[in-house]
Amino acid sequence: MKDLKIIIASVLLIGIVITGCKGGKSDKGDLTDIPEQKPITVAGMQQDTLLVASADGLEMRAIVYAIDSSSPVIVLCHQARMNNYEYAEIAPKLNALGYNCVALDQRSGGPMDAHENITFNNAKTKGLATNYTTSLSDITAGVNLAAAKFNQPVMLWGSSYSASLVLKVAMDNANVKSVVTFSPILKFDDGSTAADYFKNYNGKPIFMTSTEKEAAPLTKALSHLPEDVLYQYYPDMKGTHGSKALWSSDPAHEAYWAEVEKWLAAHK
Repeated sequence: MKDLKIIIASVLLIGIVITGCKGGKSDKGDLTDIPEQKPITVAGMQQDTLLVASADGLEMRAIVYAIDSSSPVIVLCHQARMNNYEYAEIAPKLNALGYNCVALDQRSGGPMDAHENITFNNAKTKGLATNYTTSLSDITAGVNLAAAKFNQPVMLWGSSYSASLVLKVAMDNANVKSVVTFSPILKFDDGSTAADYFKNYNGKPIFMTSTEKEAAPLTKALSHLPEDVLYQYYPDMKGTHGSKALWSSDPAHEAYWAEVEKWLAAHK
């Protein structure tokens, strides 16, 4: 009996270790296993790093991926514990499709391997809060920066928590013409919900995608929107949380890209 208990305990311990060592994806965007990104080179692309004031004065970083001064503009916002590196592979591909991009570091974020989040670091140095909704100031500043730089309204793109915040910014800011949302969340890390952002959303077109598991509650939350406003897509397989679904390392990335490209082309 004693030997049997030892065997059972050993099996349980091995199971715990194996489970704890698994990397990969979760709906909370765990960064236990960041796959390699494969940025591409686009003819005429110019990449610049800007340090600008957020809406509350905090210095924030934005990376501009520009192909010209007149093509449509997309402002890219990352998910929790990340930074603009989430778009290191995505932004050049969007350039190749004919879009200028501005990828932000929001204060609610963090490092990805060796890639620092400068806005997060600055907020921590100043003792400022970095919960999800504090990034509204950064997203608003990013939108205004891109609209002024390219002299046109922008498409606003969010990932996970920022996919919910961009709905709020789009409602309040005339510089936003449409929205792309990858896995918007229903509850923020301070316990508040995104219910008002969803139920009060106005008529600016939305592309929304998610994992298969996330799709049903998101459909319900935005069920009041007509089909000409909301376009929803999720893959036949499990899917991936956030914009990293577009990384070439993701098994479903081609399906996600096909839907994004189709929607973007219809909303230039």
